[in-house]
Amino acid sequence: MMQTFTKGILILCLLAFVTDLRAQSLVTGQVRSDEDGEGLPGAMIVVEGSAVGTVADLDGNYSIAANDSDVLIFSFVGFVTQREEINGRSVIDVSLPSDVSELSEVVIMGYSVKSRQEVSASASTLDDTELQNVTASNVESMLQGKVAGVSVTTSSGAPGQAAEIRIRGVNSLTADRAPLVVVDGMIGGTYQPNDVQSVTILKDAAATALYGSLASGGVMIVTTKTGSKEDAQIEFSATVGQKRITTGNFSVMNGADLYELQRIMWGDNTAGFLNQRPNYLEDRNFDWVDEVYKPGVLQNYYVAARGGGEKTNYAVSLDYYNEDGTLVNTGYERISFRSNLGFQLKENINLKTNFSVVQSEGNQDFWDWRYDPFLNLPWDDPYADDGSIKYIDNTTSLEWYGRDKRNVLHTAQYNYNKSKSLALTGNAFLTIDFTDWLTMESRTMVSIYNSGYETFLDPRSKDGKASQGTLTSSDNESRDAISTLIFRASKDFGKHSFGGFVGVEGASYYAESLNASARNIPIGLNVLDAAAEPVSTGGSNVTSTRVSFLSELSYSYAGKYFLTGVFRTDASSKFAPSTRWGYFPGVSASWVISEESIFSKDVITFMKLRASYGEVGNDNVGSTYFPYLSYYDLSTNYNGSPAGTIPLLADRQITWETVISRNVGVDLVLLDRVNFTLDYYRNSTKDMLLRVQLPLSIGYEEQLRNAGEVKNQGVEFAVSADIINPSREFSWNSGFNVSWNQSEIMDLGDDRELFFGTGAQQVSEVGNSLRQWYLPKWLGVNPDDGSPLWEKVNRDADGNVVSREATSVYSEAEYQAVGDVLPKFYGGWTNSFGYKGISLNVLISYQFGNKVYHSSRQLFDSDGAYPEYNLMNLQDDWSRWEKPGDEATHPLPVRGGNQQSNAVSSRYLEDGDYIRLRNVSLGYSFPRDMISALRLQSLNISLSADNLFTWTKFSGLDPETRISASEYELPGFQDFKYPISKQYLVKLTAKF
Repeated sequence: MMQTFTKGILILCLLAFVTDLRAQSLVTGQVRSDEDGEGLPGAMIVVEGSAVGTVADLDGNYSIAANDSDVLIFSFVGFVTQREEINGRSVIDVSLPSDVSELSEVVIMGYSVKSRQEVSASASTLDDTELQNVTASNVESMLQGKVAGVSVTTSSGAPGQAAEIRIRGVNSLTADRAPLVVVDGMIGGTYQPNDVQSVTILKDAAATALYGSLASGGVMIVTTKTGSKEDAQIEFSATVGQKRITTGNFSVMNGADLYELQRIMWGDNTAGFLNQRPNYLEDRNFDWVDEVYKPGVLQNYYVAARGGGEKTNYAVSLDYYNEDGTLVNTGYERISFRSNLGFQLKENINLKTNFSVVQSEGNQDFWDWRYDPFLNLPWDDPYADDGSIKYIDNTTSLEWYGRDKRNVLHTAQYNYNKSKSLALTGNAFLTIDFTDWLTMESRTMVSIYNSGYETFLDPRSKDGKASQGTLTSSDNESRDAISTLIFRASKDFGKHSFGGFVGVEGASYYAESLNASARNIPIGLNVLDAAAEPVSTGGSNVTSTRVSFLSELSYSYAGKYFLTGVFRTDASSKFAPSTRWGYFPGVSASWVISEESIFSKDVITFMKLRASYGEVGNDNVGSTYFPYLSYYDLSTNYNGSPAGTIPLLADRQITWETVISRNVGVDLVLLDRVNFTLDYYRNSTKDMLLRVQLPLSIGYEEQLRNAGEVKNQGVEFAVSADIINPSREFSWNSGFNVSWNQSEIMDLGDDRELFFGTGAQQVSEVGNSLRQWYLPKWLGVNPDDGSPLWEKVNRDADGNVVSREATSVYSEAEYQAVGDVLPKFYGGWTNSFGYKGISLNVLISYQFGNKVYHSSRQLFDSDGAYPEYNLMNLQDDWSRWEKPGDEATHPLPVRGGNQQSNAVSSRYLEDGDYIRLRNVSLGYSFPRDMISALRLQSLNISLSADNLFTWTKFSGLDPETRISASEYELPGFQDFKYPISKQYLVKLTAKF
């Protein structure tokens, strides 16, 4: 099939070649935007009055064969078409002024570049101006609420932590994958927010099929900034601000309130209460949260130089980012360097090189550092009378009323959990134009990544005392190389336009790790060499290779009918040779109705219908698993000698999990001011990779199999409008997007349901959504005696439900499905206002329809089960039972607990709905006549605030939770995350 497709492309190219045999010379140049000087990828260059034409590359460069007397027509969607007479010139650079009457969006598809008018698949693009309002260490966080169909979740507020991103829901139960990141046309690589020119999200399989097995979670294409001779500049920006912890609706009791509640817990035992809780405690009120969580400073400094000459262009940048954590002794620091260089080696040969270096260091917390400031009693003071920090453990005689005898402030002085990394990435892109219709591209990337982690428990701390100091260190290194060779052809025949490419791609990956742990470390000598006793050693190495073939064929007629077909094939060593190859086709078509002669453009100035179909594969079973083999894992030992275990029962038939995507959509532009996009999609994941539980008699706990099918379907809607035209003195642009997603388990092989987790569990059941909470059902409080109530399900001998009733005996309560884990809809609303040099931007994000299990309430809202822990304050609509007849939300508090009222149940299941004021930024651009004396091109100052307010009923720190499963945590599970922060920042940007 691949050979046939390749022959078809070559025959097409040959036919095009023989149609033009005139004596010609080669004309080269660059097509740029007149507004910002950036190259226009995908611009059309046509010889007037002929079928000869070409398309500009990613940087706007082009080459075309033409006669000296010919006239070239330069056109691009959203820009005014321009004519240039050749008159013997061999280099013609043009700058196209923008045309607000046309669509201006360019979609960079990774392997190709298309104008928005040409795109038939589902894709969304944001440029740098739409990203930079939010300040973060990663681009993923900046995308929240800005793209329909893209869910962005901040599952941790720790410095340097990337947000979790999913496109169009979760498509797999146990092999779920994050979107593939493509940087400057290469899979993988590194980038920083300040260097980003645009981000394109490819959503459906017609767009992602060219990335095959890597793209089951969608694709995020990042394009970094380049230089041009028309817009040489030096840019400098400085961002400084403060971060403050935000605790949402969650707060813990002060000393007086806790004292009064504990008096109730003790009941009639007044003497016992006063013996353990003296009266003077009522006046003690140490604020642990305020002492352990402090305001942090965020700094980001960026300098870049961009420009070029007749045959070169350059963009060089240096970025420094430093973020203090709000939690004591946590933070993140990064410095990065990037260079993007372009060379026109000959009239028909161009070379582009990208090189980046990113070095980072981080200080992470220990889990108890997050918890203890809230759990510790306000009657305990971490400081001694002389101001020194107390050492506390079970052996000390100092007054301490909390259960866990530890002082987080003392521990944080000595213990640490550090990380460091160094990433080097180099790309080279060579383009050779053989003719005006045939081009060869060679893309190569090499990256080296090294990371290390070090955890130290000092002998002076409680955690390190028993071992006399423990040091654990690990070092990880990986090397990644990928190379792609593409032959690309395009030709116009009157109103018919053909284009396409064939290519081959190879990749290799190697990773190794080494770790060791030792104890009895002398104070001040935090190296393994100084340890008196080794504890453990470990290590691993992984090698993998990939070969892929890819192709695309596109056709358009008269600029209004478009058809694109793509095909890729991959092989995975995870599967047996007979099932190793995966084949991933995609096809999309669109009709620009507004280009029809009978169509009136008085109101609807642009209208396009789109439809697509595609398939992508998934082999995400972990880097160390080969499920078709019964192999030995030698990472364990027995009686001092190496020992092997067989982790999985082999399945020789296991193969790809396949995601089949269908999409229909419509794009509308009204009055050249209002843009609508509406998409309906349906994704079916077949042959899911599932870990299936096996009978114990087999001797294996589980086997990885292809079993089951899950369906995701949804609707995406986005609208943006220039409510007040930007050409006026005052302008207002507003954009809104919403995404509905519904999942359903269609089949689970031999099972009807699968369970996940222990304690708080989740179930996936045929006929229901992907994951549901599976918990004992809470019915509230018995108004007669204040005892807890759960639902008891009575069944007959055949297991059929015959009745349901309330019970106060927890063991009688039955686990059952009680709520969806994943949100039903989400989106965002942006508003941008401008008046002369003043700009105001407001971003709101939201999410609805999911349930969050607030696990922390089992400790903080336990009705007296843990009297040595502090308790959370009740929400406005909550109440505690006090006397018979009370209709309360909380049982009577009893020292030691009230009949297991704080056990796992739907009592702690809450709505995850929220609306968040994500960002507000106010900026001012100084007039040119004010800054001309400083020889500045522009000078801008802005004030911004992030995470200002969240409207939610969720009682915890933050309703945002994981949306995908991890080894340690279920999606939708809220234990006690590192709190997110409110940020108040000032930014100064100058361009010379």
